[in-house]
Amino acid sequence: MTDNCIFAGFPLDPADHVRGNEKWLSEKLEAQSSRFLLYARGRPLMNISEDLKPAFKTADNIKAIAVMDGINGGGNWDNIDWTFLGIDGDAAIFAVAITGKPDIAHDEKFIDLRSVALQLGADGFNAVPSLLGRGKMLLDWNGRRHFCSGCGHKTRAERGGYLRKCLNEACKAEHFPRTDPVVIMFVVSGDKCLLGRGKGWPEGNYSALAGFMEPGESIEEAVRREIFEETGIKTGRVSYVKSQPWPFPSSLMIGVRAEGLTRKITLDEDELEDADWFDKAYLREILASGGSASFKIPPKIALARYLLDGWLQEE
Repeated sequence: MTDNCIFAGFPLDPADHVRGNEKWLSEKLEAQSSRFLLYARGRPLMNISEDLKPAFKTADNIKAIAVMDGINGGGNWDNIDWTFLGIDGDAAIFAVAITGKPDIAHDEKFIDLRSVALQLGADGFNAVPSLLGRGKMLLDWNGRRHFCSGCGHKTRAERGGYLRKCLNEACKAEHFPRTDPVVIMFVVSGDKCLLGRGKGWPEGNYSALAGFMEPGESIEEAVRREIFEETGIKTGRVSYVKSQPWPFPSSLMIGVRAEGLTRKITLDEDELEDADWFDKAYLREILASGGSASFKIPPKIALARYLLDGWLQEE
């Protein structure tokens, strides 16, 4: 198993040391060597001519799109949501959000990031979704923070899109991107593991239980609370396995293995449609066969699949 999950393994030098250098950023926004990832409603622009890959643009491309379509202030960087992602060799890489309908090439398309990740991650780890995911998360946050949550005045992006400052002199609040921690719990009891189906999920889809952490909780407390609330299962030892950024919109999945102390399931029907214990031998057969219409394991881009695969590989 690869050490990286999809949406992890960021491929650039994030170059934090230059984020506060406004002169450097201004120069790079105009430089011909810089490359830009374009997003519309959170969907990255992809080149679909051969192998799926990001359709990088130049600064002139971005300004031409803005002027032609009359979007985001006609090419004024102050009126465009953008963020600096990092450095690739000599090139500065940026992400830019547009709000109109640009004239794009016939071999380009805005594609939902989940679909991109499923395609690029089908044969194993690929770093591109991590790059696209970080751009999506930062642009989404900037797009939701044009006004100060403290006083309601306008904000301005600083530090390459990693900070928004309130323009009200009496406030001057600084706002930073947030990440929502989510625990994803692979519950094991002997040769059985606990999997569930969320309400509204596609027929046959099962995965590990998961839930947002609450204020003041430790990871272990959140894990035990979520498992008990959703299934009535009491949990013993909790061990951390792996984490995964999840850009929908901006979460950090904290993957753990939990020891199930009981097996009787009392389902929270507001949260889950079904939950059950599954034998390791049965799941190995499912994995070998690729699944069935009545029972499907998580896709390879999901941290739940990483947790499941790791357990199934153990004797």
